[in-house]
Amino acid sequence: MKRKVTAEDIFRIALVGDVAMHPGGGQVAVTVTRLNPEDNQYHTHIWMVSASSGEVVPFTAGGKSETRPAWSPDGRYLAFLSKRGGDTDQVYVMPAGGGEAVAVTRHPSGVEAFRWSPDGRRIAFVARTSEWARDEAASAEEREKSPRERFTADVKVIRRLQWRLDGIGEFGDRRRHLYVVDLADLLAHRRHVVWSFDPDGQSPAITTRRLTEGPFDIHDFDWMADNRHLLVVTNREPDADRTLKQHLCRVPVPEDLASFHAPHPPEAVERLPGTPDWVEGPRCSPDGRHVAFYGHQMAHGWYTQAGVWLYDFEEGRCWCVTEGMDEAFGNEALTDTRAGHSEGLMWAEHGRSLYTLVSRRGTVQLARIDVRRGQLTFITEGEHCVFTYAINQKGSVAAIVRGTPVEPANVFLMDLPAGEEERPALRRLTHWNHDWLAEVDLAVPQRFRFSSGGLDLDGWVMLPNTPPPPGGYPAVVQVHGGPMAMYADTFFLEFQLIAASGIAVVYSNPRGSRGYGEAFCRSIRGAWGTLDFEDVEACADAALARFPLSRERLAIAGGSYGGFMAAWAVGHTNRYKAAVVMRACVNEYSMFGTCDLGYADLDDLGCAPWEDPNRYLAMSPLAFADRIEAEVLILHSENDLRCPIEQAEQLYTALRVRGVPVEFVRFPNESHGLSRNGQPWHRVVRLEKIQSFLERALQAGAEAPGNR
Repeated sequence: MKRKVTAEDIFRIALVGDVAMHPGGGQVAVTVTRLNPEDNQYHTHIWMVSASSGEVVPFTAGGKSETRPAWSPDGRYLAFLSKRGGDTDQVYVMPAGGGEAVAVTRHPSGVEAFRWSPDGRRIAFVARTSEWARDEAASAEEREKSPRERFTADVKVIRRLQWRLDGIGEFGDRRRHLYVVDLADLLAHRRHVVWSFDPDGQSPAITTRRLTEGPFDIHDFDWMADNRHLLVVTNREPDADRTLKQHLCRVPVPEDLASFHAPHPPEAVERLPGTPDWVEGPRCSPDGRHVAFYGHQMAHGWYTQAGVWLYDFEEGRCWCVTEGMDEAFGNEALTDTRAGHSEGLMWAEHGRSLYTLVSRRGTVQLARIDVRRGQLTFITEGEHCVFTYAINQKGSVAAIVRGTPVEPANVFLMDLPAGEEERPALRRLTHWNHDWLAEVDLAVPQRFRFSSGGLDLDGWVMLPNTPPPPGGYPAVVQVHGGPMAMYADTFFLEFQLIAASGIAVVYSNPRGSRGYGEAFCRSIRGAWGTLDFEDVEACADAALARFPLSRERLAIAGGSYGGFMAAWAVGHTNRYKAAVVMRACVNEYSMFGTCDLGYADLDDLGCAPWEDPNRYLAMSPLAFADRIEAEVLILHSENDLRCPIEQAEQLYTALRVRGVPVEFVRFPNESHGLSRNGQPWHRVVRLEKIQSFLERALQAGAEAPGNR
């Protein structure tokens, strides 16, 4: 007989993350993350999976994690990020056949992202550092400091509008800049020998040079096919922090890196003419003629939906290939059992088509775009989410990381069709979590459709695996964060834990969500708590009408924007007996100056808070605290920079002063992403707090058979 899910099952689940397919297609490098209860850490290692047999063997091991695997173009080496040499991520390179990894970077602040050059001789990477190379060199000098210098080194001077970011912390004037590492000598000398560490952890046969400097950040980048230029996403305009625009630019790479001693001046970072105001994920075509990227003109701020664009280097022309397609390109799905990152655009070998993920109505699929005809073809289908993917050099086979509502992600293989023929079948390669899934009793979400505001919307209900008690199951309505994201056909440990307590979980994608077109998403811009609240209520009504749920024992819960909605709901209706308000925004007026990106409300609300205070307060749940009667649980991280802890403190104080039953749980040393990447035992406590609060507030299962 299977057992119920517990919060500590988080230590049993293997999280499949990044995937990199060998250029020849014979094997797949996969990262797998496990949470360790003994040291309260995440341990991520790389495994090799045979594309033919599915055999899985470990490629890396030890006490330090390895992430972001990337094959060299010739398939001889695998590069990855690791802290195995210290406290910061550095790039390591390891032979495909195994052996010792060699550190090819030693940047003091660590490497954030890297890419192999097309010829496999160099690696470009970005690291956060001083704006100017001279300041970087000065800070690296070892010199004896005076008492004044020693005891005032912690004084912070802030000059930028954007000087901190949730998950990263305070970075002040440090910028993300570009570096290039020349590996030609290292690879030439070690191609046929066993690699080993040098005494200092880095080979002397490596030349590293800083490529850019100045008051701007490199957000993303890719090599051009000529190996002589890098395409970068940046913004050199003085108001970049304010506008949050991201431009596509080109930077030359010197042929003789050893004799290149000073970074390019800022003016050498050349914006490509005609490209849109917001760009992400540039990828150069194999023939070097085009670069593809996600982009838009920021017509609706962050609510603008990106399309897929091309820039033609020969003609100097830029256009949107997906013009007229109302699709959400990329992975917008939310889950609490996901590791790694989602891959963006990939070119087919012939350069006539592109691959991308597409989020559509609560699913994420792999799709192909014919760049000549502007035609979109879905390669996968079904109620699942493709979190990331990789293709071989010929573009004939894809490895995809796919998850479902009742199983965390695993790796699948599929042959890519050459034309518009029938979709190929998925072949399963890995079976991580097989033993755990065999022992736990999971609830199966049921998708349903409901109407709100004349729209056909998606909802899900997860019923407990026990007979309904008299009057129906107690239930909690969950609202996702963002709001520019979506609930999808993914595995949620939090929802499974609630269902295991005898409480049904109801969730949906109200207006503001991604995956339903741009107009659907931007309809609540600057108007939270209006059309979206109507949709949340319509979903609750539809679920209550169709499923055995109790109208008297109903709660609402959510995090971030979802936390806003939970607090908003109990201030605007008395249907909810309890609310779980997590990492929420409750006071837009104070959020403007305390949130890491709060000033973006200038665009969404059309004014500053001092110009129209009522405009901000009208969209603040705190302004309606006098109407809240439901019991409230507040969960918040003390290092949250996206929704600062002062938001929770204001709501808690207001409710406590009024005598409303409220409990406030604070998590030290955690950021906004606690539910997805917080310290393992903090995540366990968070889940248990939610479970016990809902059980108590809703008297879950008190009359259910077997619980008397």
